[in-house]
Amino acid sequence: MEHRSPRTAAGGLSQRQGMGILFGVYLSFGLSPLYWNLLHGVSALEMVSHRSLWGSLIIAAFMVWKGQFPAFFRAIRDRREIALIGLCSLAHLWNWWIYIWAVTNGKVLECSMGHYIVPMISTILGFLFFRERPGRLQWMGIIFAGIGVLILLMGYGAVPWASLNVALSAALFAFFRKRATVGAAPGMLMELLFSAPFLWGYLIWLGERGQGHFLAGGAYMDLLLIGCGFVSAIPQLGLSLGIRSVPMISLGIMQYILPTTVFMLGAFVMREPISASKLLVFLFIWVGVGCFLSGTVFSTGRKKLRQVTEIGRVKY
Repeated sequence: MEHRSPRTAAGGLSQRQGMGILFGVYLSFGLSPLYWNLLHGVSALEMVSHRSLWGSLIIAAFMVWKGQFPAFFRAIRDRREIALIGLCSLAHLWNWWIYIWAVTNGKVLECSMGHYIVPMISTILGFLFFRERPGRLQWMGIIFAGIGVLILLMGYGAVPWASLNVALSAALFAFFRKRATVGAAPGMLMELLFSAPFLWGYLIWLGERGQGHFLAGGAYMDLLLIGCGFVSAIPQLGLSLGIRSVPMISLGIMQYILPTTVFMLGAFVMREPISASKLLVFLFIWVGVGCFLSGTVFSTGRKKLRQVTEIGRVKY
C-alpha cells in the first residue's frame, strides 16, 4: 500500500507545504506597511480600490495561464460557494481598509496588536466549529499567548478600535474561507468581483471629480498604485491556498508571524513609542509559540508512527 502525506481535497497540498506557503505570506504581509507608506496623500479607500482593480487583472491572467476559469464558472453556479465567498469578500474589504488606514496613520503598533488577537479568535473558532482539539502543550501555548494579548490590551489604556476591527475581520475571513471549497485563484477572483461595483465605481467617481491620483500624480505614483495589486494579490493567493491545507488551530498560531513582523517594523523601523510592558508581551507570546509548536511536533510524530505501524500491518 502506498503511503501519501495528507492532502486537502481541493488544494492538493500537504500540511507541511501549506505551512511553508503561509510563512512566506504572513512575512510579506507583515512588511507591507513599508509599501503602503510610500503612497503619500492617497486615502486608504483609494488604495483598496486599486488593489481590487489590478489584483483582479493579475488573478484573471493567472487563471488563464493555469486554465482555471472552468472552476470559476462552476463556483458561481453554486449558491453555497457564492454565499461563503461573498462573506469572505465583505470581511476582506473591511480588513484591508482598516489595516491600510492604520499603518498610514501612525498606528502600526495598534495594527500589530489587532493581529495578535486574530490567532486567538481563529483558535476558538476551530475548537468550537471544526472540533479541532489542541494537545496539552498546545493548550499551554494558547494560554501563554492569551496572557500576552491580555497584557497588551490592558497596557494600552483605551479601547483600541482599529485593533479590534483588524482582529475580527481577519479571523472571520479565515473562518469563511476555510469552509469554502472553491480553489484559491477562482475564489479570490470571486472575492474581488463581489466588491468591484463599489470600489471600481469609487475610482471612476474620483477621476470625474479630479481627485484621483492615477494618471494625475506622475509615473512613479501610477506604478505604486498598480503595484497595490501585486503586493496584495500574490500573497493573498498563497493565503487562500494555504488556509485550506492547514488545520485551523495551526493556522491560528502561524498568524503570529504577521503581528510580530509588524510590531518590530513599527518599533524599530518606524520608531513608534515602545514600552517595557510591550516587550514583556513578546516573552509570553513566544513562550506560547514554543509550547504550541512543540506540541504540534510531538502530535505529528505520533501520527506518523501510527501510520507506519498500520502500513506495516497491511504489507506484512
